Amino acid sequence: MEKRLALITGGTSGIGFGAAKRLAPECDLALAYAADHEKAEKAKQELDAMGAGAKTYAKQLSSYDDAGELIEKVQADFGRSPDILVNSAGRIHDGFFLNTDFAHHESIIREHLIVTMAMCHLVIKSMYGNKSGRIINLSSISGIYAKRGQTSYAAAKAGIIGFTKTLAMEVAHRGITVNAVAPGLIDTPMTSGIIQFLEKTPDRKIKKLIPAGYVGEPDDVGSLIAYLCSEEARYITGAVITIDGGRSLGDTGS
Repeated sequence: MEKRLALITGGTSGIGFGAAKRLAPECDLALAYAADHEKAEKAKQELDAMGAGAKTYAKQLSSYDDAGELIEKVQADFGRSPDILVNSAGRIHDGFFLNTDFAHHESIIREHLIVTMAMCHLVIKSMYGNKSGRIINLSSISGIYAKRGQTSYAAAKAGIIGFTKTLAMEVAHRGITVNAVAPGLIDTPMTSGIIQFLEKTPDRKIKKLIPAGYVGEPDDVGSLIAYLCSEEARYITGAVITIDGGRSLGDTGS
């Protein structure tokens, strides 16, 4: 049987790469990334060694047009539309709302919320016609719990939750599941600053902020994403699943 095609934005590092490794045994992989060509090549080599046959796409995603260009390239290379979409790309840059230029907030909203919606809009018609599909949108516990300095990031991630729940209702009858994963602190390039801060704190403070007592790994989230993409998860849709070591971080005051 033909392997399913999984398109993962931010797929060559962090959580996206964690998902790619878990999906590699049973999927063809299209991995979008922003700029780090060396890291993308290493990711591709690792996945190819697992028999994945991955293709990488250097594409900064900040608009519907960007998303459309990516989808066109993937369709041309694979001859079909994705069966699985994992929206994992994005960045974070903390800053107090009144001290931050508003263009920054608009950029964060576009890169996280608008691009997620655009990617879904571009693949959903094909999934609808095929009566099957899996969409996983990356939210965050920042979209559920408040943390100072993350107004735009929290707004985008909360928006993803509302979007995911509503889209799931609209397409469930066609065999398409749409779920959101809301990680806590995961050891990725995006969170390196927070992790460096925590490494300077006593162990008891880390355990207070993260009940599990340690920072999560991309593979932890990747395993959850792979499960949600499986047939075993066919009855899970519109869900928002936190994966955070037991209510991690909250407001560090940083």
